Amino acid sequence: MPPRAKTILPILFILTLALTLSACQQGAPPLDSTPTPDEAPAPTQPPAETAAPPGDDGFQPVEDIVGKVIMPPEAPASFQPADRPDATLGNEDATITMYEWCDYAYPNCQIFHTEILPQLKSNYVDAGKLRIVHKEFPVAGGDPSVIASFAAQCAGKQGKYQEMADWLYSHVDAWSQQTDIQTMKDAVKPGGEAIGIEDLDAFNACIDHDAPLEDIKQDYFDGQDLEFRELPGFVMGGYVINQGASADELTTIIDAILQKEETGALPDTVVTVTPSPTPDTDFETENVTVMGDPNAPVTIVEFSDYQCPFCQRHFQQVLPQLKKDYIDTGKVRYVFKDFPLSFHKQAMPAAMAAECAGEQGKYWEMHDKLFSERDKWNENPDVNNVMKQFAKELGLDEKPFNACFDSEKYKDEILADQQEGMAAGVQGTPAFFINGQFLSGAQPYEVFKQIIDQILASQ
Repeated sequence: MPPRAKTILPILFILTLALTLSACQQGAPPLDSTPTPDEAPAPTQPPAETAAPPGDDGFQPVEDIVGKVIMPPEAPASFQPADRPDATLGNEDATITMYEWCDYAYPNCQIFHTEILPQLKSNYVDAGKLRIVHKEFPVAGGDPSVIASFAAQCAGKQGKYQEMADWLYSHVDAWSQQTDIQTMKDAVKPGGEAIGIEDLDAFNACIDHDAPLEDIKQDYFDGQDLEFRELPGFVMGGYVINQGASADELTTIIDAILQKEETGALPDTVVTVTPSPTPDTDFETENVTVMGDPNAPVTIVEFSDYQCPFCQRHFQQVLPQLKKDYIDTGKVRYVFKDFPLSFHKQAMPAAMAAECAGEQGKYWEMHDKLFSERDKWNENPDVNNVMKQFAKELGLDEKPFNACFDSEKYKDEILADQQEGMAAGVQGTPAFFINGQFLSGAQPYEVFKQIIDQILASQ
């Protein structure tokens, strides 16, 4: 191992835990690593806010959020990320500064950089409205991601950060598959010559001596408290986007912040939902979405998105064990609540399909099929017909199912589930409440077991 390699690996051990538990990604497969119980973070409580959501009952009326983008939560008032002049796109006096955290090995970061960033540059950066500061967050790809960040930062010292970023994203296979530190470093060095770095010796030495490591660590620590559930993660205009965003959603949020800067108020194309300072976790339930003994001593409420791969991970790896050990033995009552994220366009049709199947007593059968065969409908523009085919395969009476599905009969009910979750502090999926105790992310089975056993032992 090269002498400098040992300085990289300890920080990587910390960094690689950050996304593996709760990230919900758009179009990319879930990360393979699952932390052990000792590595899993302790359950956290929903964030406390100073104002309750609108409405006498603590909920915003469903009609107020249909067709609108929900504004992300506000960043802590004390949050002051370090600037990165060498990794900045746009004018210093731009109306809004966007801080973007990414990992060069992460597929959604590549999508953002190659497809969404050019749109933002054309529409906002070049017009002086937006400045983008790139922040390193190498949590998904292990050591190669850190070395890629070295290369970008070292190129930035010679005014070539954006060019190096382009090269890294277009040559991921060349540098992300290496197995030792020096080979990783050697794999990114050709990018310097390819993008026209003038002083290649300085560029290579910068990489070999881990010169940017402290800056990368600072970027990580700047972002770690923001609890990113997806990359890229953003902070702009005082708002934290921590669960991913599509190009349309980012555009809507940027326009809303620009209007707020100009007029002092957000436009009616967006809606804000503020969790209650004392969230009500006595959630409304319907029998069709409940599994287990209604008198069980422990109730788990899951807020989930059928399109979220980390929700799928929970379904595949954790729920079967919970069912065997606790639900089927009468110890746990399990409640499923819909929380379709706005950037998952097929999540709402999937949720409606499950509800319509529930009318014929097959809610859980459809629930299982949606997760088990997610590859058949995820990102599929023909999702509606896939849902109807699923109903046929489950032996449902097609005519009433199709009528239910086409009428969007349960859309308001699904949005009401989402409102309940947001009012209780849910910001991403999956999220759980175990007898009211908040647990965020696709945690391993052992975390659930520990909490459940503690509750049972205390009764």
